[in-house]
Amino acid sequence: MPRNRQEVPREERIDALLAVAEQQFLARGFAGTSIAEIARAAGIEPGSVYWYFRSKDHAFAAVLNRLLDGETERIARLPDEPAQKLFAALDSVERRRTLHPCVAERAPHAPPIMEYHERLHEWLHGLALSAVADLVPEPDREIAADAVVATIEGGLANPAPSRPTSHLVRYLLAALATTRTSPAPAAAPAPVPEPLDAVPH
Repeated sequence: MPRNRQEVPREERIDALLAVAEQQFLARGFAGTSIAEIARAAGIEPGSVYWYFRSKDHAFAAVLNRLLDGETERIARLPDEPAQKLFAALDSVERRRTLHPCVAERAPHAPPIMEYHERLHEWLHGLALSAVADLVPEPDREIAADAVVATIEGGLANPAPSRPTSHLVRYLLAALATTRTSPAPAAAPAPVPEPLDAVPH
């Protein structure tokens, strides 16, 4: 016998609502999705959505965090090398790249979306730091990881990229590896001072 909605635990109701909201945001983007459309797709009254989420920004952030929870757990279990984990993470976020320009646009105005963005940034930075550990000297690892994450976030924020963001990151990591293995350029010889008796008086 089907359960009455009130008999379903709150966590289950939220999870089901987030699954519907995810479909709506992926299909229509943030601007094209309304709370009323989410409610209609979920088979509930629009006002009921506000029992779970204070605003559309809160619903969007909850969808993003739900997706990120699944990906962080999945990638943490992978036995791959650090660079492969980074690319697995990048592949997962690129599959939902239509949402990321919305994140870049809304984050400065919506604290829940900014909190998600900071969480995503921290996760990607940790993966990037592990990926560059064997490519650059220890003092340069933080800035190298920052460069990798900036490349990822810049690529994801572009709604019409000319090439996949993963290609840019592969190029950057290859360049870092080349820098590590290339011999340092020879220092220019110091100028030889002229003898004092050669200086005109």
